[in-house]
Amino acid sequence: MTSAPRWEPDDPNLAEVVLSAPRAPFKMTALADLDRSWLVAGLSEVVLGEAGLTAEEIAERTGCCLRLVRTIRASDATKVAEYAQVRNRVLDDELRVERINHAATRRELADAQCERDRLRAQLAQILDKLQTGTLGAFPRCGHPKVRYNTYEYGGRVYCRQCRRDWDTANRKPKTASSERESVKGNGNSGPARERRVRLTVVPSAI
Repeated sequence: MTSAPRWEPDDPNLAEVVLSAPRAPFKMTALADLDRSWLVAGLSEVVLGEAGLTAEEIAERTGCCLRLVRTIRASDATKVAEYAQVRNRVLDDELRVERINHAATRRELADAQCERDRLRAQLAQILDKLQTGTLGAFPRCGHPKVRYNTYEYGGRVYCRQCRRDWDTANRKPKTASSERESVKGNGNSGPARERRVRLTVVPSAI
């Protein structure tokens, strides 16, 4: 049993060619019947929405009579072509969304791998200190006093974990009023004052 013959347009971008210039570089009468249907469907409001062309505009751009365009538009082949092109646009949009989601997932995976590597390095530092018996801790919080968890400020050493916890607990969400207030000054006055105040509070000193 032989399969039914399949058809594809010679140029699936015929509609884009017509839309790119006031006059198409070809005439409608030079196209095969199915290519005509594909072209008229691609220029219709069914496919393009408000950007679709009227029968008069299609006839003017493709150098044919209005009657021919109306005849093509009324054919069953054009209805099928409209359905196929609408489905193609839907699938293209879905594919675009999937690609965006895939890229976001890859970024999340890369961030997770960086976090894993960071935690492994921290664990290795703690284990090295334990093996040598030199693991210290901050007296206030008990967090390990190793290289990854310390920072210097004003000549003193502080706990980085406590600093992160403090920043998280005191971080205020941005509001429209605070953003307007910051613009009144130098474009960053509001948030900058808040950051300067935060930097003066340094928890968990040795």
